Amino acid sequence: MNSIQNKQQYKIFQSCRLSGGGWWCVVLLCCYAFFSTATVRADETFRFGTGGTAGSYFPIGSLIAVAINRKRIQTYSGDLVVLPQRSSGSVSNLADIAAGLLEGGLAQADVVSLAYGGNGQFKDIAVDTKLRTVGTLYLESMHLVVIAESNINGVADLAGKRVSVDELGSGTQLDVDPVLAAYGMTRDDIKPIYLKPVDSIDRMRRGLLDAFFVIAGYPVAGVKQLVEDGVGRVVNLEGDRITKLTEDYVYFTSHAIPENIYSNDTEIPTLSVPAQMIVHADISDDVVYEITKTLWSDSTLSALAAGHPRGADINAATALEGVSIPLHPGAVRFYREQGYDNRSLVQ
Repeated sequence: MNSIQNKQQYKIFQSCRLSGGGWWCVVLLCCYAFFSTATVRADETFRFGTGGTAGSYFPIGSLIAVAINRKRIQTYSGDLVVLPQRSSGSVSNLADIAAGLLEGGLAQADVVSLAYGGNGQFKDIAVDTKLRTVGTLYLESMHLVVIAESNINGVADLAGKRVSVDELGSGTQLDVDPVLAAYGMTRDDIKPIYLKPVDSIDRMRRGLLDAFFVIAGYPVAGVKQLVEDGVGRVVNLEGDRITKLTEDYVYFTSHAIPENIYSNDTEIPTLSVPAQMIVHADISDDVVYEITKTLWSDSTLSALAAGHPRGADINAATALEGVSIPLHPGAVRFYREQGYDNRSLVQ
């Protein structure tokens, strides 16, 4: 077994151990089965950045990897093998794609736009010529989770509180800043802590955290359990200040988490941002064409719908919504074959 296999096998089993197992462990083990019995060459691998185990990127990215591996896409030296990688999320995925450490990954549309424009924390990273999109997958919801018995009922109530804004390298921590700013606040007005969602959940259970933000497709399993156990609750994000955010930031849209997701009797108004699939510009057109074709196939969409609650929202009809950077030529070829409006394929 080569070094790539050894490292990936360790990551898979370590992920399962740390999270206590789960259905997605089966998905990852299926991914591993595709390359554990054969020698995998570096030029046949497609390292695919997802996110932390508590969010939606990790399970959805793993399902996509399984679907592509089943397709057995041909490269010049053998079958392509997609290896889903745990990561810190959008920011780290895009930086690693640009650096050639990943071939593709998932990222929030607003973070993609910042990266491609060389803005924010990407201003010193040459990523603009490296990133291409395959398309939009689904909307992610901003969750503000607070201690159930606390008097925190909105963003303004976070002043002076211990608040996790997600880990550095995540898209969530970038989006917290404009939300705080809408209330005349900065991170200096709270006690910011930088934790993965799974660690935030653990700290809240131990009474060491007052609130945390996470942007992910609902339901977030750990958040759902917090609410059901009476430890936490999900706060509404609504009102004129939130509405103005949707006017000032093109990628924020008003959104509602449906009833009964987090034991809620009514919808939970919040903000959402599209999740997108991004690839390195240098991946061959033929490979990206086959990846795109496989992503939007009936079999993949059925597997996504059955494998994750947000999977049912992944629809080819909305594949180009919120896309602000160039599509990969391989993806353009697929969309043209499917009769998409040519004007939406040119950026």
